[in-house]
Amino acid sequence: MKFPLTIKLASWLIIGILGIVILIYAKDFLLPLVVAALLALLLYPVYNKLTKWKVPDLLAGIITVLLVIIIIVGVILLVSKQISGMVSDSGNLVGKMNDKLNQFQNYIKLHAGSDIFTNWLGTLKNKLLEYSGGMVGVTITGTTGLLSGLVLVIVYVFCFLHYQLIFKKFAFTLMSHERQDQAMSIVENVQKLVQNYLLGLITVIMIIGIFNTIGLLLLGIDHAIFFAFLTAFLTVIPYIGISIGALLTAIYAFLTKDTPLPALGVVLVLLFIQFLESNFITPRIVGRRVSVNPFVAIVVLLIGQQIWGVAGMILSVPITAILKVFLDANPSTQAIGYFLGTELTNKNHGGGGGKKQSG
Repeated sequence: MKFPLTIKLASWLIIGILGIVILIYAKDFLLPLVVAALLALLLYPVYNKLTKWKVPDLLAGIITVLLVIIIIVGVILLVSKQISGMVSDSGNLVGKMNDKLNQFQNYIKLHAGSDIFTNWLGTLKNKLLEYSGGMVGVTITGTTGLLSGLVLVIVYVFCFLHYQLIFKKFAFTLMSHERQDQAMSIVENVQKLVQNYLLGLITVIMIIGIFNTIGLLLLGIDHAIFFAFLTAFLTVIPYIGISIGALLTAIYAFLTKDTPLPALGVVLVLLFIQFLESNFITPRIVGRRVSVNPFVAIVVLLIGQQIWGVAGMILSVPITAILKVFLDANPSTQAIGYFLGTELTNKNHGGGGGKKQSG
């Protein structure tokens, strides 16, 4: 039975709205679950290789999770020195911020004919200092929440790996026998897409982190490694990630240096690296593995930020790419999958079809 186009569109709209409402109100439950599912898909080849070597399933799951823990601990140890230095400098940073704002306020008071703008700057300065003073407590609370979330994610990853056969059998029993082969193909495509995307992204982060470190060290920026890899990690937010990192690093350089030239140098260096990342590094390493067109990527970034904050921005593009794989596999939703993909912007592609799957 075929339904009119208006009914189909209304149905998709209702499903989308209900999905967004569920994502918002079930954030604390769903966010670690989604992160764990993506990590489990990434780590499945390791788990599968261990089981092929006749390692018992339970032990293979434990070894795989231990590898994740070792990597996380290693990263924490590498950045802990940088973070501790940042924390010890936070008091001096607030004082330097106060001095810079006072200088700017005095300059405006000297050259402006009215006190209205000067008074507004004074109010803004007090608000910024009050906000900065509370950042340490917020950071501690956020770090505690992050650690507890990581523990939950690790538990979920182990469960996904250890019970993956049960999950698959449960899903397949809900389908007819004719659809099971198609479902297996979709699962393989999704797994390949996630693995390629995450591995490519990690490679890009390491390359950008090294480039950023070299640039910031040449500029004489304090805690260069911390800011370099913070900015590199922000590349998980397409199009604007490095710009955000450049702005944060430039503000720090402006507050800690005697002249604004290092801050200007930071902006120029990091934006040049962003140009290399977006035009040469990411296309060559990640390529079209996550085939979401730029317009859709920007829209889902904004929606993800509204739903789950920064985590939503990070997850929005890979989740959309995974959704495209499912949409491409269903004839009734191939048009939506085609709209989401880069086929729209690929000159080598014809105007129809949309049957090309990601991955």
